[in-house]
Amino acid sequence: MMAKNMFDRLEWWLEKSAALMCLALIFSLFTEVLMRYVFFTSFPEIQFIVPFCFVWMVMLASAIAVRRGQHFEVDLLQKVLRGPFLKIHRTLMFMIVIAGGAIIAWSSISFLELGMLKKHPATGIRMIYIYASMFGGGLLVALMALEQLLMNDASGPDDIDAILESNKTDIRVEDFK
Repeated sequence: MMAKNMFDRLEWWLEKSAALMCLALIFSLFTEVLMRYVFFTSFPEIQFIVPFCFVWMVMLASAIAVRRGQHFEVDLLQKVLRGPFLKIHRTLMFMIVIAGGAIIAWSSISFLELGMLKKHPATGIRMIYIYASMFGGGLLVALMALEQLLMNDASGPDDIDAILESNKTDIRVEDFK
């Protein structure tokens, strides 16, 4: 129960941070457009803030989506499997997401090293602040998937089915008419 509270608190902070990044991104873009097309000038710092906010927002939101079960998943097998086969499928899916997050984090280590050397051309700020999003996001995705994997064992199949069903959206031909 304590671990769930810790992950709930972490998700809350991630959610607020992603929302803050979104607001900063919108404000920065608006300011840049206003400055460039109305006042015919530009702030170089905004050219750093925009990609910083964008990549951090995406990586934080990815971790939140994994925890909520709202991440991308091909559910062809999930619809036909029942009983222990469904549990095995879910366990494998969580393990694949953990591996994916770990691969993202591991492959970003060379970007971190590069970010210590490379500076943003307009501002001179080191790029590690942007590149660190891949490492942090990969670790967060893996951590959230690990939590779901461990909770998956503790939950009954009915609880998991209810969560998965509540997050599904079926697209029908009628929706496009």
